[in-house]
Amino acid sequence: MAGPSRGLGRGLDALFKGYQEQPKPSDIRTLPIRALHPNPNQPRKMFTEAALEELAASIRSQGVLQPLLVRPIPGTEGQGEDARQAYEIVAGERRWRASQMAGLREVPVLIRELTDQETLAVALIENLQREDLNPMEEALAMQELREQFGLSQEDLAQKLGKSRPAVANTLRLLHLPEAARDDLREARLSAGHARALLTVTDPEPQDTLRRRILSDRLSVREAEAAAAHWRDRGALPEPLAVPPKREAPSPARPPQRVAPSMRSLQGRLHEALSLRVSVSGTEEKGKITLNFESPDQLAHILSRLGLEPR
Repeated sequence: MAGPSRGLGRGLDALFKGYQEQPKPSDIRTLPIRALHPNPNQPRKMFTEAALEELAASIRSQGVLQPLLVRPIPGTEGQGEDARQAYEIVAGERRWRASQMAGLREVPVLIRELTDQETLAVALIENLQREDLNPMEEALAMQELREQFGLSQEDLAQKLGKSRPAVANTLRLLHLPEAARDDLREARLSAGHARALLTVTDPEPQDTLRRRILSDRLSVREAEAAAAHWRDRGALPEPLAVPPKREAPSPARPPQRVAPSMRSLQGRLHEALSLRVSVSGTEEKGKITLNFESPDQLAHILSRLGLEPR
């Protein structure tokens, strides 16, 4: 396991603040899509085709609302097509992919000179401030940020605007066996199911419970009841899917997933405002939450809504 990094040039606090600030119009440039290349160390590994299609449709109608953050790739001056400098994407790979699907040839960018460590930090920050990561991606990104920069759970919670118990619960998911991790990545299990599994510390009954959650479509409450039964009596209940004091349990619903259109809206709002955004519900009825962490961010939100701070 890598030890904490000591060579971060501008400091993690400055990177958090710098990423959240709105760019000046004079800093934004336009570059050909072919001059940009994805970061091979991008923490986000999964890009859902449906969500990219939604974002591409938005880009076709409104353009790219938030510029991509890129850095020059050393040694590429005068190479490639048109002898252009090549750039690595630090933040905004989803926008880059969706822009290609939308047929764009150029995208707006901010060019910054960043070290490898700073690039990793910004990529992790961008991913953690999105609300549409799967639980395993979020846990891995949190752990990478902690290890690279020597953060305690309390430090990490403060920087991400989350509670310490929420950070601790997310990091606990890293103790799952690989089969459960895969189920979590593919949304076959929810984070609630995963936390219930973690309380069953014997690998064999833990895997039995995992398989029964999938085959019998157990709810989180039913999984928690089965895990509690194991802790109290040393064995899973039979039949497993029947919780106490129920005459005829109805089939449990699978973990609820955000509709692609709402996930796309969440991403577009994040990209337009550079804030952590959560969206729930449907297109008919729902809720949008904007998270601000400084007076400047609040003033920015009010300005975008046409309001003046009091």
